[in-house]
Amino acid sequence: MSLSAFKDKSLVLVLAYSPFGLGHLRVTDALAHGLPTEITPILLGAQDTSLTTLYRIASIHPLTRLLMLGFEYGLGEELFTYFYRRYMNNHAELLYRQLVTILDQRIDTPKTMLIVATHFGLAHQLAKIKNRIMKEKNIKIILAVQITDDSPQYIWYVPGANVIFAPSMRTAENLLSYARKFHLPLVKMVVNSYPVSPMLSKELSEEKYKKRIGQLDPKAKAKIHVAIPLSGAAVGMRYYQSLMQHLHAYTDRFSFHIIGKNAPYTKKFLETASKEHLADLHISNTDREVVSAYEKTYQEENISLEVTKPSEQAFKALLCPNYIGGSILLFTEPVGRQERDNLYFLKRHHLIPTEKEQTYLEHASLHNIPLIPKDTIVPAASHWRGICLPKDSQNAAKFIVWLLKQGILFQMDINCPKGHRSDETDIHGTHRFW
Repeated sequence: MSLSAFKDKSLVLVLAYSPFGLGHLRVTDALAHGLPTEITPILLGAQDTSLTTLYRIASIHPLTRLLMLGFEYGLGEELFTYFYRRYMNNHAELLYRQLVTILDQRIDTPKTMLIVATHFGLAHQLAKIKNRIMKEKNIKIILAVQITDDSPQYIWYVPGANVIFAPSMRTAENLLSYARKFHLPLVKMVVNSYPVSPMLSKELSEEKYKKRIGQLDPKAKAKIHVAIPLSGAAVGMRYYQSLMQHLHAYTDRFSFHIIGKNAPYTKKFLETASKEHLADLHISNTDREVVSAYEKTYQEENISLEVTKPSEQAFKALLCPNYIGGSILLFTEPVGRQERDNLYFLKRHHLIPTEKEQTYLEHASLHNIPLIPKDTIVPAASHWRGICLPKDSQNAAKFIVWLLKQGILFQMDINCPKGHRSDETDIHGTHRFW
């Protein structure tokens, strides 16, 4: 479909997302900004917060993490998917009324409604009510689903959708195998690189790129700007606090920028960060404002490093260092299957070290072993856009300082790979989507 088709008044474009999770919001925001400015989609937010609340609880407590693990693979995943799909299908009446209201309020009678869902719960509900609305309103409805992690979790397979966009062939093939196993209607799968925000995908000026490189020069004294986005599940705040304290103790070159939400579960952490002058705070009251504040921080500050969970943020690793969002990503311990799967995606594409390389680097940093110029790991670093941090925050701080002194971070930042990108690694996934 050409973008010019969206100017047709008989076409209604709806972006269906969850306003209660940063991952779904970021992808929806990226897709919305990939449209021409004169095209304004209708935003439709999910009302069910149960899964978001469950994920927050499961992410924070070790025992509930183990429980969550039982529903991420095998029979547990199959049962969870079956019952969750049934639950969403049986609770779709409110969504039905919302869509009917949207159609009834249009001055021009719509002939086609294109719905893009970035939340699997909404996607299942939309698939359930789609045929009913088409029959009642004499309208064609196209339902497209965008998977928000490179994770072939069965819940992302939506029988009744017209097309599902997956970030990799691995995820697409696994979901189709699941559909065949349980004799579900086959849905068209399209492999398209992850939709990163178009704003973050803009090139830096030559001057700003040189300054970003200069931040990570081991011989320089420039301030190193580090972004720390707080997750919607509020995971890892003790880790972040300790990491900042240890890095400040090693050198005063690090300047931190915390981006997050003003909420009861972030209050204590934010108060400590402010009291101890650990970071500049970019705090908002809603998740939607957090997404905007994150992009604004990258526009206003020349961020060279980002400490983050390997959630949907991991796909910023597709960006070269001479792009606004092309900071080096320092990943904390993965929580949940989708984050482990995202790291596996990055390893397959040589965007982070292999397990062997990671082990070598952590051992060398722990024992302060210098790298020699002929060491093969130095040229390998030119392909990396991220690296995993040790679980212990003090060791993580030591690791970051060692990477800086050994020139690994500098090596990662001075190379901008050019040439053909695959369907999985193209940096313009948002534009390719439309």
